[in-house]
Amino acid sequence: MRKVYLMETIFIIWLVIVLSLFFPVYVKADNGEGIKPMVAFTFDDGPNPIYTKKLLDGLAERNAKATFFVVGERLDYKSGKYEDWEIAKGRELVARMAREGHTVANHSYSHCWLSKSTHEKVDYELKRTNELIKEITGQETKYMRPPGGSALTAPWVRNIAAPMITVCWGYYDTRDWQCRNIDKMVKTIVENTFDGDIVLLHDNYETSIETAFRAMDILKEKGYRFVTVDELLNRNTGNGWELDPSRIYCTMREGDYSRLKKV
Repeated sequence: MRKVYLMETIFIIWLVIVLSLFFPVYVKADNGEGIKPMVAFTFDDGPNPIYTKKLLDGLAERNAKATFFVVGERLDYKSGKYEDWEIAKGRELVARMAREGHTVANHSYSHCWLSKSTHEKVDYELKRTNELIKEITGQETKYMRPPGGSALTAPWVRNIAAPMITVCWGYYDTRDWQCRNIDKMVKTIVENTFDGDIVLLHDNYETSIETAFRAMDILKEKGYRFVTVDELLNRNTGNGWELDPSRIYCTMREGDYSRLKKV
């Protein structure tokens, strides 16, 4: 009888360990040590001359930081795709992003599917956008997000992008580029966000801006603080650990070293 009980106990312990590896419990509130959980809100496809300003105003009111994955041709007078006033406004907004402590990152030059492009085109798409960001902000670009996300990111694309880090998003997608139901999108974010998550939205839809504000207000009540991708992904770096350009980063939990490399 004791032997059976012992075997059952061992099996239960083994099962708990296995489940914890695949279904870890994540922090959703203050951990009791005064450390608030963090989440990174990210915005793609901008800057938009109307909605990005509204977004920046709202972030400032909430003392929240975010990451903007910008499209290069929206900042380039030579692109021929946008009016000069749109380019001027876009450049003004990107300068403001950097000035107010947000992270400005690369979302390609023309919003093309990088993994379906030639090596030469990918190189141009990323380099030209980096040049524009530095021209406006004076800062080097450390992060990139390929249009379409990780499903369209071949390893050779990440090799060209290096040393930039490839960033995607967490385990759900609001599909805000398609959905206009604010209540539904807010519910998706609030119910599925955990400490260390990266939230994807787009700053060229008014419904997305309102979704971001409402979700942030609810998550703030739950103890969250809103940080840049740079702060989130580097929460575990240092002491011989650093981010790995060959990986795709969709989240970063406290104490998670599995996506880092030892140096």
